[in-house]
Amino acid sequence: MTQTMGFNFLGNAYARRIIRIVTLFIYFVIFQSLILLQKPFLQFDFIIVFYMAFGGLFAHHLFYQFFRPENLHKKSGVFSYLFDFLILILFMKYFPYLSSFILVLQLFLLFVASFDLDFFELSLLGFIASLGASVINLSTHQSGSIQSILSLTLFNLSYLSVIIVSRQLRAEFFSLQTDLTQTRKKWKSQEEFSKTLIEKIPFGLAVLNNRDFVLQNSQLKEKLKLSANRVNELIDIYRMRQNSKNSDISHLNDLSEKRIFSFDQTPYFDEEINENLDIYLIRDVTEVRALENQLKQSEKLAAVGTLAAGIAHEIRNPLAGISGSIQMLSQDSSDPTQRKLMDIVLREIDRLNLLITEFLDYAKPEKAPDTVINLAQVLEEVVANTRRHPDVSENFKWTVDLKPANILGFPEKLKQSFLNIIINAIQAMKNVSSPSLEIILSSDDKYAILQIKDSGSGMTEETKKKMFEPFHTTKPKGTGLGLAITHKLLETHRAEIEVKTALNVGTEFIIKIPLAKGL
Repeated sequence: MTQTMGFNFLGNAYARRIIRIVTLFIYFVIFQSLILLQKPFLQFDFIIVFYMAFGGLFAHHLFYQFFRPENLHKKSGVFSYLFDFLILILFMKYFPYLSSFILVLQLFLLFVASFDLDFFELSLLGFIASLGASVINLSTHQSGSIQSILSLTLFNLSYLSVIIVSRQLRAEFFSLQTDLTQTRKKWKSQEEFSKTLIEKIPFGLAVLNNRDFVLQNSQLKEKLKLSANRVNELIDIYRMRQNSKNSDISHLNDLSEKRIFSFDQTPYFDEEINENLDIYLIRDVTEVRALENQLKQSEKLAAVGTLAAGIAHEIRNPLAGISGSIQMLSQDSSDPTQRKLMDIVLREIDRLNLLITEFLDYAKPEKAPDTVINLAQVLEEVVANTRRHPDVSENFKWTVDLKPANILGFPEKLKQSFLNIIINAIQAMKNVSSPSLEIILSSDDKYAILQIKDSGSGMTEETKKKMFEPFHTTKPKGTGLGLAITHKLLETHRAEIEVKTALNVGTEFIIKIPLAKGL
């Protein structure tokens, strides 16, 4: 387990070795200062003992620093401490008046040694230090005197107390260090888990202090394509509409694509920075809302189709009787005006019959296609037919690029669907100076992708929402069933339909049909 300097310095063998060297140097400076004030400093034997003692101590430690660097980060052994203590005991013998200072130094070194030595080694070191101090004390003071007894008692109790207390502190220290290490591992694990969770959640996360970002995940830029400025713009809109039940915001991303974003917001007080923060979860729900709209549309069309089928059956029988009666009356009438009126009635009856037929075709359930067809060939026939449409002008520009794509489908029904879309596109460009139509068929791993794009008048959002509904039409004589039937036929082929449109710019249909598997 790797230790660090600072709070855990006692748990680091190299740090303890440095502490010993620094402590010895401090005492050297202190003793030097004290000795300079004393006359014995001038004695030659004193100079030899003082400098040789500390020279030996420093040489001992510097030997490891420069000649045994591989041992710097290992625990110091009992002999290393024993060398220090023997030198200090010798120093105490020659300078008994400094014995109190030396005792403090020995006690401190004994405390440091408790982190390097086991209990037996520490006790042995303490015993040698205590024995040496006792012998020196007895040789210095009169044996049996009060001062001698007090000094011996003080020295021995000091060594014993330091051994006991330091061992207890050592046990508490390493226990605390183990708990701290486990806590750090736990917090680091939780932090890594939180980071992974934040990065892997399938929506954007932004934590803001007012307008300043405190935290954000990569989903904002990589998936949602939103910069910090875009996020702030969306948040401003969200705050203005916060009381609204609809949390969807239609806005542009950094690629200038119009997308729909949904917001969830919650306040949070961060005790570490003592600030109120706002947490925003941002989701791109463009595709989800499109699928929801398609589902609603399908449900609506199914209900209308069922109703239409019932009404059509009820209307067709009376119409047949009316048509037969009018035809008989027209044969007996010789009045040109009456015959003209009867012809009008018959044409309108035929028109109603055609409308009813379309109703019935729309309401009739379709089976799933099971025939493999080449979609490019179907489109080639549709394009060939529409090129001769009366609304196609001379300056009409065609862009047709059809790559082969095999799907399961009904060719005639697909022709009807594509014909409805392309004719609508041609009619939408009737009054356009430079009409152009792009029909591009490509594919990816799953879908055949058909794009039909015109440069016509485009649609409003309201018209776009209702374009596949029965009876909704913008044409003076339209029945409003063409695109409704087209939508149903494409749904039978499990197609996904996306419509992009803008007024006076044009409309683009993007139709994705699943490819036939294994082909």
